[in-house]
Amino acid sequence: MDLASLKNANVADLYTLADAYDALCKAYTQHTADWKSGTADRVHGSEWTGPAATAAIPVLDGITDKLYAARIELSCIGTDLRDCADSFTLAQSKLRQALTDAQAMGMSVNECGAVSRPPAGSPYQSPAWEAKQKAAAEEIGKRINAALAEATRVDERLAESLKRYTGHANDKSGLDVKTASADGYLSDFAAMGNPARQLNMPGKDANPTEVNAWWKGLGPEGQQWFLGHHPEAIGNLDGVPAEVRDRVNRAHLEDLMQPIRNKNPKELNSNEKAVLALYGPIADRLAEDGNDPKRPQVFLLGLGSEGQGRAILSYGNPDTATDISAYVPGITTNTASLGKGDNVKDGSNEAENALNLYRTAAKKAPSGHSVASIVWLGYDPPGIDLGAASTKAGKDGAPAYANFLSGVRAGHEGRPPHITSIGHSYGSFLVGQATKLATQPGSHYAPPDDVVFLGSPGIGVDKASDLRMPPGRVWVGAADNDFVTRLPSKFSIDPDERWYGRDPASKHFDAHRFTVDNWSEGNPVDAHTKYLSPHGGPSLDNIAAIVTGSGDVKLAGRR
Repeated sequence: MDLASLKNANVADLYTLADAYDALCKAYTQHTADWKSGTADRVHGSEWTGPAATAAIPVLDGITDKLYAARIELSCIGTDLRDCADSFTLAQSKLRQALTDAQAMGMSVNECGAVSRPPAGSPYQSPAWEAKQKAAAEEIGKRINAALAEATRVDERLAESLKRYTGHANDKSGLDVKTASADGYLSDFAAMGNPARQLNMPGKDANPTEVNAWWKGLGPEGQQWFLGHHPEAIGNLDGVPAEVRDRVNRAHLEDLMQPIRNKNPKELNSNEKAVLALYGPIADRLAEDGNDPKRPQVFLLGLGSEGQGRAILSYGNPDTATDISAYVPGITTNTASLGKGDNVKDGSNEAENALNLYRTAAKKAPSGHSVASIVWLGYDPPGIDLGAASTKAGKDGAPAYANFLSGVRAGHEGRPPHITSIGHSYGSFLVGQATKLATQPGSHYAPPDDVVFLGSPGIGVDKASDLRMPPGRVWVGAADNDFVTRLPSKFSIDPDERWYGRDPASKHFDAHRFTVDNWSEGNPVDAHTKYLSPHGGPSLDNIAAIVTGSGDVKLAGRR
């Protein structure tokens, strides 16, 4: 398969041909069914006996078998044509995107796929610039060759299949059930090996940067193919653009909710009630936000039924915002905690907390900056039970959160964003673990720029420097009467030891502690829940200042 043939191929013709064979197969299937019910079955049910019956019945059964075999052959042709058309679509889209990228960089591509860089046009072009251009040309060349190789394999496979079907038609071996069944097996086996059927996606261990490069390399046609055929593979994939994830997840949510909305609530079965409980709050939240023109655009970046349920909401587009926060809530959080705000002011609604931070940060953002505020429910927070005493949920969820933040950075457009990781209560332990994963030597995760711990019972390290963040980038908000920040260690009598490690607000931990204490003389439950509430003192302003780098963070004394 040469470059011009793949670039200019009209793949739509293959789909048209596949449709024609499918229509022929459908008509032939009906013909076979009519023969069987109208002739063969009637003869078998007639109790016809004698020499004529003995001679005729095997002939009739033989005709039935031949008709059945021919139907299998016809179905295989349509299936193979469509599978190959899918693969051609992906390969062609990748090639066209590579050519577009080459042209945008001033490079040329010859008929064999070789990429040539433009000549150096300025004495100010440094060796580093030359090396970058060379690497880009090599990468585009690899993409072109990969697309051509993929299309060649598909072309050879389709040619081999059609040759086999033609041979079986000419020698009439295709009318043998065993031969046709073998063709059916080969067709299914080929489909299993078809890159389109396998989604031709990065491996499960691919990092978000690789995922983002794969998505962009698909080109418009390839991207549309995935959205049309396998949207379920895209909605929660870190590295895929936020607008794409939002579109896919909203469509999936609508598919889940629409049948339930059309039924009387009293008529819902147990499965429908479970779907409503899990996804209803998210649908209500999106409707509430969408109906208020004063609210920012909200993106549904994640949705799933794993564990206790998954949901990720972003106020503002994280792909274009300059200042991004990603907030991880703590114990008892579930999808209901991300439901409608209903003017909740006590900090118990986590979507409302993210919206509060968006609004405050947007006011503090320097000129030319924009913000995105994310609430991440991508793990199973413990309840108020023995689960809260265990570090398991936090450690299990840390890799997913670290990968998500890496995806935010990988998918960003324009200059590198400033990303702040925020964890509240038990969520602070998860954020601490995720930060350690991202900053350890050789990690493939991208670390945040700042880390904020709110109402923390410990994050699993002894001091801020153990997180390997740059100096001055670890922040703590802890109200004096927040009982969670006072939970003593079960193993140590050290007054600074907390349930999950050293008190982040202590002098020994050595983080920046900011003021939150305007309400510290009130209800201790409020002291723990209102860090992101406008009615919780200076805490929200300080966090917004950290997120936007506005520089007006008010500090408090360490314990």
